[in-house]
Amino acid sequence: MKTLHFRYDLKIEFSEPVTNHSFTVKCVPDTDERQHILRQDIKILPKEFLSTNRDSFGNFYFFGKTVAEHELFHVEEEGVVETGWSDSVPANDSPGQGLCLVQTSCTEPGPYLKEFFAGLNLPPDADNREKSLWIMDKVYRSFSYQSGVTTVGTTAEDAFSQGSGVCQDYAHIMISLCRMAKIPSRYAAGMLLGEGASHAWVEIACRNKWYGLDPTNHVPVAEDHIKISHGRDYKDCLINQGVFTGNARQKQSISVQVTEI
Repeated sequence: MKTLHFRYDLKIEFSEPVTNHSFTVKCVPDTDERQHILRQDIKILPKEFLSTNRDSFGNFYFFGKTVAEHELFHVEEEGVVETGWSDSVPANDSPGQGLCLVQTSCTEPGPYLKEFFAGLNLPPDADNREKSLWIMDKVYRSFSYQSGVTTVGTTAEDAFSQGSGVCQDYAHIMISLCRMAKIPSRYAAGMLLGEGASHAWVEIACRNKWYGLDPTNHVPVAEDHIKISHGRDYKDCLINQGVFTGNARQKQSISVQVTEI
């Protein structure tokens, strides 16, 4: 096990004052079989109303509203978590395994991914976890990390066809391939030891458990990962969503720091 200290800083700057800002914020780690939250402090400014809930996938989130004019929306989160309690979580939670076999607009394969899948030569007698490790290895060796060449709207097929992208692209590509192999798989968002931004990886179902695999770094998810949320793809794990009154442009910035204690 490891004890990790994390800081998560989200800023949304508006080009001019806005009002009636309703928002949801989904950047809060939660205790489960793999990680235990020891301490957590969250500040959201400005706010006039704030509450908490869980979405249909079981992810914890804040929601609220600010009526007054403001040009900055700021979320500061700091805490301590113990990781590595387990290598998996039960697969009886949301979303169900069946839902995680269905491709989405982010993961739907095209000709490039279908051709790649046909050449995977998956071991026929392996279980879902072994097959997923095989797929992760093939993705890692066939795809390159490069920032700035994709956007949050880039699909798995588009990213794979150009051969490079970021952690979100690695996750969507692996999910697409796993679903083609009839392996229930879902997108996971969180933080990684030493990183300066959010991170993403994949969880696959095997023997009624969800196991995390990080294709960007070619490793199983272990003590260095802090999970925040999971869903069918990136869209289910959006950190911030909201509506406001005004014609302002938005500039979002996220800073993440994770250190071992």
